[in-house]
Amino acid sequence: MKSVVLAIPLVFAAGLAFAGTSVVTTTTTKTDPTLFLGLSWTLGQGASSAGGSSGITLKLLSTNKRNSGALAAGVTYNFDSTFGCDLGLAYSGSGMETVTFGYDICKRAPQMSIGASGKPKTTTTTTVVPPA
Repeated sequence: MKSVVLAIPLVFAAGLAFAGTSVVTTTTTKTDPTLFLGLSWTLGQGASSAGGSSGITLKLLSTNKRNSGALAAGVTYNFDSTFGCDLGLAYSGSGMETVTFGYDICKRAPQMSIGASGKPKTTTTTTVVPPA
C-alpha cells in the first residue's frame, strides 16, 4: 500500500507532462557574509622579527561567493604572543580554499593568509507550469 501511495504523485506528474505542462527546476545560490579561518604571516617592520610573524587568523568575508573576491576584516593571534587586527581583500577558489591579502593595523605591517571559508548554500525549487 505504501508503494502505491508514493507512486501516485509520480503518475500525476507524468500525466501533467503529457498534458502540455512543463516542469521548471530553478537553483538559487545564497551568497552571504562568511567566516574565514586560516594561517597568517605578518611581514615587514611591524612584525617582531625580521622575517615576520605567523599566527592563526579569524576573518569575516563580505561574501561566500566562489571564484570571486571579497572584502575581509579580522583578528590574528600571532605565535609570538601578540595580537593583530587587519583589513584587506580575499579571493575564494572553487572549493573552500581562500587566500587574503591585507594590512595589519595593530602591527602596522602587510599580512597574507591562507585557509578555508564557508561555501554558499544552494536550494533547488521545482515548479509545474500549466499550459498557456
